[in-house]
Amino acid sequence: MPVEINYKKCIGCQKCYKICPMDVFAMDEEMNMPVVEHGYECWHCGVCWMECPKRAIDLTLPCSMW
Repeated sequence: MPVEINYKKCIGCQKCYKICPMDVFAMDEEMNMPVVEHGYECWHCGVCWMECPKRAIDLTLPCSMW
């Protein structure tokens, strides 16, 4: 999965959820935290990582085979 949330750092500010152009994140209303719901749709643009005030987003870029 290209994007993960580190819940030890996440403060539930919802910035990643609100800014993601591909709607990769959803909100878990019970936990009041974002969750990665559509990780396969991630474009690796890094907007979620840049906007996260606690750097709780781990973004793994895909590797190229050539």
